[in-house]
Amino acid sequence: MRTTALGGKLFLSVSVIVLAAWAIQAGPGQGFHSGPWMISPYVNESATYDSNIEQASQDAESGWFMNSEAGLRAGYSAYMIDATALGYGGYRNYADETRDNFGFYGESASLKYGLRERLQVQADEYYHHVSDIDTHGSEMSIGGISPDSVMDVAARAKRNLCHVGLSAGRDMSDKVQLDAGYRYDSARYDEADLADLNGHVGQLEGAYKITEKSAAFATLFGGAQKNSVVAGAADYYGTRLGGETRGTDKISLKAGAGVEQYNRPSGSAGDNKTAFNFDVTANWVVTDKIRLHAGGLNGTSMSSVLPNNASDYTAVWAGAVYRVIPTVGLSLDGIYRIDDYLDPVTVAGGGSVDRKDKGTALSARADYQTPAAFLDLYAQASYESTDSNISDYNETRVTVGVDVKY
Repeated sequence: MRTTALGGKLFLSVSVIVLAAWAIQAGPGQGFHSGPWMISPYVNESATYDSNIEQASQDAESGWFMNSEAGLRAGYSAYMIDATALGYGGYRNYADETRDNFGFYGESASLKYGLRERLQVQADEYYHHVSDIDTHGSEMSIGGISPDSVMDVAARAKRNLCHVGLSAGRDMSDKVQLDAGYRYDSARYDEADLADLNGHVGQLEGAYKITEKSAAFATLFGGAQKNSVVAGAADYYGTRLGGETRGTDKISLKAGAGVEQYNRPSGSAGDNKTAFNFDVTANWVVTDKIRLHAGGLNGTSMSSVLPNNASDYTAVWAGAVYRVIPTVGLSLDGIYRIDDYLDPVTVAGGGSVDRKDKGTALSARADYQTPAAFLDLYAQASYESTDSNISDYNETRVTVGVDVKY
């Protein structure tokens, strides 16, 4: 195990030196281009101070760790075809708590083909082997389906994440659009006391253009979710009605609200439920230098932490990006999530309580593009906490890092 760790550190250190030398000789940091192809290898090194390495409720232990990552990005763009791919691997080394060292790796790919005037289709997939926060988490939306987390707010254990998504969209006329999407997600944990999760969800959405800059839409969705402990699967379905902006350069807004029916697995002691459902996203280009974004959604999901339970979750987020000068950018992001578990939870000493977890995460980051186009520097501070009637924790991290890319 120690030999493997040393080998990983040596490989990444050599990768940094070699890629830096390559980038210096190559000049620009925009990747290698050949016709419709683009290939860009990169290396990232960062150092982080963590105030609570184990996310402990009491007697928090602080420490330092180094993240080392090497990867390759690729893209292909031609008439009616756009494709991207990423492959990466890395290692985390703790200064003191070396038992927590781990390796991580993953890949992802996306392909879009066609034109909406006829038919546009998109396929996405990824596989990530991660511990802690998944820094390459999906930011995709498949046919309007948000990439909802399949984990409870507190689950950051070692896991394998898999996703496959398909979508198709067509402009049926000048006023009518139709989109359909499907996605499969799974999370498999190394820890025996966490339940593996997998789920399927499909969505159909039709939009009608009301004015040059607005449209109304109706959404139908449904899915099923299963974990590795409970026999049978939970299923859900629902509908939303809403509106969105169209053809505006400054503001994009899409907001829908409706109702969701959630049915527990057969044989479950819990009740099925019908609840209000919403999904909102907004983006605003304030000036050439300032961009704002916000959103929120809710739903019901089986639990990985409490396998025989499920939670009503609500998540809202907001953020801002400020380009101070062409070479310096600042960003601020925040998210607040509530997991309200459907069934009472047994507590130490006997008895039970209605568990509710409230998670908060804040992050501020500064990026600097050095005069050498291949070299970026950044600094980031983040704060995360879970306020729960079962177990609380809070954690602060401060990171400085360097990106070297061709």
